[in-house]
Amino acid sequence: MKKKRKEPELVIPLRKPYTPLVLAILFFGACAAFMFHRASVNDRGLVLNGLIHFEPGGADVFYAVMGLLSFGFVVMGGLGIYNFSRIEPFQLVVGDRRVLMPSGRPTGIRMVELRVDDIESVALFPHGAEAKAVVVRTFDGRMHSIAASWLPPAFPAVEVSKEIAARLRVRQGDAVELD
Repeated sequence: MKKKRKEPELVIPLRKPYTPLVLAILFFGACAAFMFHRASVNDRGLVLNGLIHFEPGGADVFYAVMGLLSFGFVVMGGLGIYNFSRIEPFQLVVGDRRVLMPSGRPTGIRMVELRVDDIESVALFPHGAEAKAVVVRTFDGRMHSIAASWLPPAFPAVEVSKEIAARLRVRQGDAVELD
C-alpha cells in the first residue's frame, strides 16, 4: 500500500495593521479635541443640513456628544493596537489538516484553528485580483477573514485562497470550488 506524501505546512507571516490604527487614533483624537473645544467656546446655535436647528445650549451638547463618540473611536483603536501586540506569532498557517489564522474584530482579535474537514468554502471579497480579504467559511456558518493588507507582497490574497482551496480539494476529494 502506497503512503500519501504529506505536504509541509505553509507558514505566512502577517503584517500587523499598526499604521492604520495609529492614523485612526490621530484623526479621531483631533476630532475629539476639536469638538470638545468647540463645545466649550460655542456661543452660537447650529443648523444641520437645514433640517435640524439647535440653540447655543443644544449645540454645546451636540459638540460634546460628537467629542465623546470620537474619543470612543480613539479608545477602540488603542484596544486594537493592544490586542494585535498580544498575538505572537502573527501568522497564517495552512496545513493538510488545519488552518491557523487570526480572526475577529481588532478589539477582540484572536488566533483560531480550523480543521480542514470543517471548512466549507474559501472566497475572495470582493471577487477578483483586487480582493480586500480572504474569507473562510465553515460548515457551522461561521466566517473568518484575513485582510489582504495583512498579507506580505509575496502572498497576495488570490494565492492564499488558492493554497487553502488546494488543501480542501485534497481532503474533500475535489469537491471544493474556488470563488
